[in-house]
Amino acid sequence: MLKFPDNFIFGVSTSAYQIEGDNKNSDWWLFEEKGKLPYKSGKATDHWNRYQEDIELLAELKVDMYRFSIEWSRVYPSKDYVNYEALSRYREIVDLLRDHGIEPMITLHHFTNPIWFHELGGWEKRENVDYFIQYVETIANEFPDVKYWLVFNEPIVYMLESYIEGHWPPMKKNLFLAEQVAANMAYAYAKAYEILHDLGKVSIAKNMIYFEPYSDKDKDIEACRKAEQMFNWSFIDGILTGRLKVIRKEYDVPKSELDFIGLNYYTGMKVKYTLNPLRLHLDVEPIKTEKCTLMGYCIYPRGLYEVLKKTWNKYGKEIIITENGVAVEDDEDRILSIVRHLQYTHKALTEGISVNGYFYWSILDNFEWDRGYDKRFGLVEVDYTTFKRKPRKSFYVYKEIIKNKAIPDDLLEKYGENIS
Repeated sequence: MLKFPDNFIFGVSTSAYQIEGDNKNSDWWLFEEKGKLPYKSGKATDHWNRYQEDIELLAELKVDMYRFSIEWSRVYPSKDYVNYEALSRYREIVDLLRDHGIEPMITLHHFTNPIWFHELGGWEKRENVDYFIQYVETIANEFPDVKYWLVFNEPIVYMLESYIEGHWPPMKKNLFLAEQVAANMAYAYAKAYEILHDLGKVSIAKNMIYFEPYSDKDKDIEACRKAEQMFNWSFIDGILTGRLKVIRKEYDVPKSELDFIGLNYYTGMKVKYTLNPLRLHLDVEPIKTEKCTLMGYCIYPRGLYEVLKKTWNKYGKEIIITENGVAVEDDEDRILSIVRHLQYTHKALTEGISVNGYFYWSILDNFEWDRGYDKRFGLVEVDYTTFKRKPRKSFYVYKEIIKNKAIPDDLLEKYGENIS
């Protein structure tokens, strides 16, 4: 079997808007109600009312840590009002996790914003950062016992989807605003780090893609380098150096620190040069493999190893895989994905790369943003009519891995990949 260190963290991840339901003060809810988004989140998985049941599932799974987000718009439904009833519910969640021996990891911003923040111009305006910092201070004061913090989830994905592709609120396509938003989020991170660092370890969850050039042509190789720098490294570089350049312009931001690197990994991409300036001269397509997901990604576990190795060589910092998962119809493919990604995680460990945790996304089926409800990532199946939870086979497979801190031989033989 492949044995992991005794202190290796096994966990699962969720986000508030995708599971809680009825987050009516969020900008996403506003855009859904206006008909600007293709799906409505509604009750989601009704986790806000069923959190006790869901924590019992986490306890049965025997995870070491649970990563979840706090919904800013629920805590601050208006800019001058704190909803202490909501804070009390989040406190109950943290306390109940601890009762079961599960350590919480809190994400403070997972794509959604309060409606009032959106109406003030959101992340486009530097002065609005103060409102986010007020929220961070409130949460820090309420949860001084929490030891792991993620300030932002996937800030570059937020920038791309909201301000370049225009798929997500505020649904704009503006390169200047996109860069300004990234700079303001880097600025906010530095301020949040100052508040949270005394409490525990602080970072971001950074989506990483394994990129490789479409061909050996110089233009494709340069396009690949550019895509990797922009998507994988630019925001981290900005935090650590105080100089942020995502697309064109370089911004001065406060130099800060990352106590570890939260790494979200889902797939690998081939990059090709294109003449189209609206695509930043980049054309990407999934690396074709035997298994692909309902999200259009192909399952490429070796890409996780390659990204872990590059991240370690570049920064030399502890890495925690804060998301990795698949939306598939056949649960056997989910098991295969978990086993193979953990194989490559183990390979990285044996080579001296400091990988200290793996979080599967997600414990529950959930609302997948502008993709709706049929992209099922969960170890636990959710009936969206009755909200009944039903653990899948993958739930029990992951439970066995967690229990043993190892991938047993029978799982390797059935689902594993021959790696070198």
